[in-house]
Amino acid sequence: MMMTKIKILGSTPEELAASNSSASLHTAVMDERILNNFNDSLIGRLWELLCCSSSFVDSMKDEMQTLYAELRFLRSILREHHAMMDEQNEKIGALLGEAGIIIFSPTLSRVIEGEVSFSGSTQVLDFCDLLANIKHFKDQISGSSTIQSLPNSSHSLRAPEVSQTSSRMLSKGKMPIAREIMVGLDDEAAKVIERLIWGSEQVEIVPIVGMAGLGKTTLAKKVYNNISVTCHFHIRLWCTVSQEFNMKSLLIQILCSNEKQSRMDEELKKLNEHALLEKLRQRLLKNRYLLVFDDVWDIEVWNELRTAFPNDKNGSRIIFTSRFSNVASDSKVQYGGEPHYLHPLSEKESFELLQKKVFGEEEECPQALHELGMEIAKKCRGLPLALVVVAGVLATIEHDICVWEEFAESFTLTMVSGADQCKKSLELSFEHLPYHLKECLLYFAAFREDEKIGAKKLMCLWIAEGFVEIIEGEKSEDVAEKYLMDLIGRNLVMVGKNRSIGGVKTCYIHDLIFEFCKGKAKEKKFLQVLRGYDELSTFNEPPNLPRLSICSSGKDFMKSKLFCPCLSTLLFFDATPGYNKLKLLNISFLFCIYKHLKVLNLEGINLMLKELPAEVESLLCLRYLALRASEMEFIPPSIAKLSHLETFSLNSDETVSLPDSIWNMKKLRHVHVENGVVIPFSSNDNVVENLSNLDTLSTLELYLDKEGENLLRRIPNVRQLKIFNCGKQNRVCCNMSRLECLESLGLGDYGFLGSREHVELSFPMNLKKLSLGNLGLPCSKMSLIERLPNLEVLKLRDRAMEGQRWELMEGGFPQLKVLTLEYESIEKWIEADPDSYDYFPCLQRLKLFGIFNLKMMPACLGSTPTLETIQVAHCGYGVKSLVWEIEEAQEDNYGDVNLKIIIID
Repeated sequence: MMMTKIKILGSTPEELAASNSSASLHTAVMDERILNNFNDSLIGRLWELLCCSSSFVDSMKDEMQTLYAELRFLRSILREHHAMMDEQNEKIGALLGEAGIIIFSPTLSRVIEGEVSFSGSTQVLDFCDLLANIKHFKDQISGSSTIQSLPNSSHSLRAPEVSQTSSRMLSKGKMPIAREIMVGLDDEAAKVIERLIWGSEQVEIVPIVGMAGLGKTTLAKKVYNNISVTCHFHIRLWCTVSQEFNMKSLLIQILCSNEKQSRMDEELKKLNEHALLEKLRQRLLKNRYLLVFDDVWDIEVWNELRTAFPNDKNGSRIIFTSRFSNVASDSKVQYGGEPHYLHPLSEKESFELLQKKVFGEEEECPQALHELGMEIAKKCRGLPLALVVVAGVLATIEHDICVWEEFAESFTLTMVSGADQCKKSLELSFEHLPYHLKECLLYFAAFREDEKIGAKKLMCLWIAEGFVEIIEGEKSEDVAEKYLMDLIGRNLVMVGKNRSIGGVKTCYIHDLIFEFCKGKAKEKKFLQVLRGYDELSTFNEPPNLPRLSICSSGKDFMKSKLFCPCLSTLLFFDATPGYNKLKLLNISFLFCIYKHLKVLNLEGINLMLKELPAEVESLLCLRYLALRASEMEFIPPSIAKLSHLETFSLNSDETVSLPDSIWNMKKLRHVHVENGVVIPFSSNDNVVENLSNLDTLSTLELYLDKEGENLLRRIPNVRQLKIFNCGKQNRVCCNMSRLECLESLGLGDYGFLGSREHVELSFPMNLKKLSLGNLGLPCSKMSLIERLPNLEVLKLRDRAMEGQRWELMEGGFPQLKVLTLEYESIEKWIEADPDSYDYFPCLQRLKLFGIFNLKMMPACLGSTPTLETIQVAHCGYGVKSLVWEIEEAQEDNYGDVNLKIIIID
């Protein structure tokens, strides 16, 4: 049947509804495109009604919510192309006509305009008739190919009930080996390295190809970090592509991969793709470069980027890791090379890897378990991922022959061939997890594939979700960290970066584990993940939806008009790179719809507000709030009504003022405001309370004087603190020694010029990490820091010190492991007693960045046995000469040592 074309295509929904004739309206909307547009208008209008604060809307909310869900169902039908499309569109057009007459009626229009004092009995009758007609239509098409072709609309995500017997404690038994252990890769690495260093002078792609879970990324990392490779190439860069990629994000990732990302990232986001491509080309020009593209699914990524890779005929190389051999075949791709196929491990190598992951590299498998171990390893069919996941289970169960026999039997029953074995291994590992770790693992599905997730952020989310057991005498963050280390030890989570003072900075999961978690989260009705507008617009919200993670553009998120009033977690990740985030002027709908939220993360949307709306107080259950609002300056006093709030994160370009009511928020544990936060202070002890639970605070703006000192006393248990000194005077007097729990302190200034005449600073003895910037601390006062007995990491940046001579105190820095000097102007850095060896007894890493005037360095560095790495970047030639002298002294003192010198020009 031919679709009837209409002449009033440009008519508004209100004009169509004004005819008050469902027949004429039905004729008007028969065109499929108009049906879609009109239905979207109805959904948007009904969504506005549901967001209204009105007694009339409250009395009809059930009917409105049902109609809203049914209209979204009709939208999913309209988006499917099928044989009965014309006939069904005719029926849908009639239903939409009925709905339009109600939704755009003058009665309901007065509700949106705020006129609410009228009777709505006739409207209720119309709703009931319409809903009955839609139900009849659904009954007619139930079981048809149309319904069967739709995405699963029963996305009920009610969290599984906790078993009364499930233990919330960490698993017993020996902790698995968390560090990366490689078996069977030495020969493979040698072959790849030979292709990188030798061979053609032309640019060449070296594809590492193999099935999922075979260790392609592990091999690429081994090659990338090989000493002969690092010395051969001037520039090494790394990026992870994945199945879905954004070109601008990928370029930023490449350009930031060997720099200080926090400094470069924001600047690069302001550039368009063309400018980024040119920036990359200029970086690589005339240099011998190595670039790794990890997890490539389609050669299109190379086709879009290849203009940025100059062929200077100097032996530059590009590595692809991929499951597909055709992504870089030499016959189809510019610079393409012969694939290096990665094969499964042998039975002997499989058992070796299993044994090392379970028992460690120094201990062997007990003889009684040897045969069972060989049998289990064999069943993994040489797949490293399957082996390490299974090892994660074996390491946490009792090392008893009966227990292992039972495990081997259950493992054998699930055997399949090929890559599916990894999935079966994951299933088995998942079933062996304690219940609380199952929740924590499935939560990774809420993030993007291959995303390096901040461990602190992840643990705060776990705590807000209620996954972390409250144990008397222990901080929830410490318990959460044990959970994370347990998952890492079980080889289900991988470490991205380590913190300089110990612990994990970022973490991620293998893409196979990510897919497993997504599927399992949906199956267990634990979490729904929506990607892009197609999934957003056709998603039919089930009742009692607990958690929703959305990755799309902000515009698509708003256009979708989601209505999930029972939602407890909403996470939004912007799919638009750079600064092109949706700018939103009104977020009142959040407070009207999502009143049961415990977790709200909207950092992917830029709220164009100077003050957080006072209506935020309606989210009474909120525990975690993360927002991006570039112009925000004020937080209303009503935020104190969020009595359960634990984490507050705000990314603003302005200094943000918190209300004095913040002192009454007893459960507040983490406050992070990007550009700076001001907290009001009253000296009246009867009025101002302490934030005794506060664990982290950044970035606090205060004066380093007695008043600032008194304010700091109000946060007695803080462990991580970042401060900007507001004072411009040349006096600094602040006693911080009472912050006995403080482990990490960042102390900066907006740009004090000159040297401080009077400095009285006292730091807590437990301090492990100290970062100073722009402080102008006289070199003569560095002894204040050198005396700290537990300091492990010291970073001095941007004129943190003032003076030309830094004389090290004998016996100072007893525990220092990492020292960074960046843009400091000192000329002489020497020991007080050159004949003493009591300097830097634990130093492992020295980083010099932007140092030009340095003429003398401590001779003791040449005899520091713990020194592993000296990194020099953008420094003068004289500094490089001093570093080479240290290297020579180390060789004279210790022979063939492992001191690594890294110089970046």
